[in-house]
Amino acid sequence: MVLAYLGGTEITSDLAEQLFDAFIATGRNRASLSTVTVQEILVRPFRSGPSAVATAEGFLRHFADIEIVDVSYDIGRDAARIRARTGIRTPDAMILATAFVTGVDMLVTNDRAWPKHVAALDRALRICVLGDVPRKR
Repeated sequence: MVLAYLGGTEITSDLAEQLFDAFIATGRNRASLSTVTVQEILVRPFRSGPSAVATAEGFLRHFADIEIVDVSYDIGRDAARIRARTGIRTPDAMILATAFVTGVDMLVTNDRAWPKHVAALDRALRICVLGDVPRKR
């Protein structure tokens, strides 16, 4: 979702822009990102060059209402349990564990598989898949 916002060329970029600019940047809604997500955000920019890195890091620093959540023992432990139960990739398990441990209300993603994984865990967490949100035409 962050990559859709920064890139501006994905199908969900318009929704990501609305989410960040209208809801988070205004202070209407709080947001948090796992340090795992920070790592994933920065991969493409590091491949592209210093100006892309500056843009991504500017984003991460611009939104004061985004809390960056460090990986703790509790998050690592919960991620291991999630991965053992669902078989999802470690980064995804870490992000889900961060959401569970910090008690977020909703997780927004572009990954359509996450609702199925969360349902398999039998734990309450609302998942919003941006690609499934209806758009005005």
